[in-house]
Amino acid sequence: MTSAESVITEFAGSATLAEPLSVPADMALCGYCDLVQHLPLLNAGEKACCQRCGHHLDAKHEQPVLRPVLYAGAALFMLLLANLFPFVSMYAAGNSNEMNFFDTSSVLFKQHHQWLAILIWLFIQAIPATCMAAVIYLKLGLIYPLPALTWVARLLYMLKPWSMVDIFLMGLIISFVKLVADADISLGLSFWAFCLFCLLHLRAFQVIDRRELWSKIAPYPELPFALRPGRTGLRQQVKLCQVCTALVPLSQNQCSRCNTKVRLRQPASIQNAIALLLAATLLYIPANLLPIMRTVSFGETVDSTIISGLLLMWRDGAYPVAIIILIASVIVPVAKVVIMFWLCYLTRLPIYRRQRYSTQVYKLVDWVGRWSMVDVLVVAIMAALVRFDLIMSVYPGIGALVFAAVVILTMLAAVSFDPRLLWDPLTEQKEVHFDATT
Repeated sequence: MTSAESVITEFAGSATLAEPLSVPADMALCGYCDLVQHLPLLNAGEKACCQRCGHHLDAKHEQPVLRPVLYAGAALFMLLLANLFPFVSMYAAGNSNEMNFFDTSSVLFKQHHQWLAILIWLFIQAIPATCMAAVIYLKLGLIYPLPALTWVARLLYMLKPWSMVDIFLMGLIISFVKLVADADISLGLSFWAFCLFCLLHLRAFQVIDRRELWSKIAPYPELPFALRPGRTGLRQQVKLCQVCTALVPLSQNQCSRCNTKVRLRQPASIQNAIALLLAATLLYIPANLLPIMRTVSFGETVDSTIISGLLLMWRDGAYPVAIIILIASVIVPVAKVVIMFWLCYLTRLPIYRRQRYSTQVYKLVDWVGRWSMVDVLVVAIMAALVRFDLIMSVYPGIGALVFAAVVILTMLAAVSFDPRLLWDPLTEQKEVHFDATT
């Protein structure tokens, strides 16, 4: 056994090398650290996590068909109500303006910010609605013979990270804090419908598990050989289908369950992640220098950058909001880029020099990076709400689109990075020619 293999066995912790198991449905291969392990029999409300890196592997929920359908159906109904009635009304200096939920994108489109309008519409309306419709379709497909279940399941988990209704709700709160000192804010029926939509949308995802869903869509494919828990998939000539969680022999290029092309590791993972990070770094400089928001008041135009808006909120005494903007728009993007570069560097070190908590760090930056979009959503809300002609109007600046590009690039960099590289040796094992950069 090589030294790298010894380290892998040591990292397995409490994983015991038991007798080979011939039922692959009871086996799971962690998509974050590549450890093969036996899944226990779960009761309703329980979940199984990887014993080496803590990644979620499996879960069992009560009424796995009815509850997701009810949550997703109720969420879609609330989204419909959010678009039918007044969302927020603003009263200032004897003038009033009413904002509808759809105005967050339509107003930007009328102001000739088409790309920003399309992004906002996708993140807070189109993608969330598509995800909820996909949940309903998939669960009903377990009862009725509906076509294209495999394609819909792939689409659901591809779109899930880009649904940003929770971030939009945070943007609303920040916008209200900015405006409440100078205007009266009245919340309409659609606002409360949107709040319920956010809760139901998040809950629908919580009561659905990818492994359980795919087990109902198609049977788990059998392997031609047995596996031992406590060893890596790389050592046992098996790889993971990232779409349906099936185990695929190393010699097989396509998953027999979802017909997806399965690779041992994401191709050129490090190169793609570094290229996206470099692009995000270059764009982050003009994103902070260019105006993210333009305010026109009595014919006078004032441009605001991310930093100047932060300082203004601090001077006005809105310390909690200023801190949120500082964390989401300044600290998080910079920290994510630095940490992702650090993780890419770790993959080039010997395995015994890689910190065990690096996987948890990756999971954290992958989750928190999307919250940087809150500043862009605040600009969209302000542009839709503050429209009083020459008295006061707010328009998005070019910096908003550039900053949105920074957030999207960092999210794509996290998706491109394969966390299994943090656990893989750089040596050749069992005739598998593998390197962390290819």
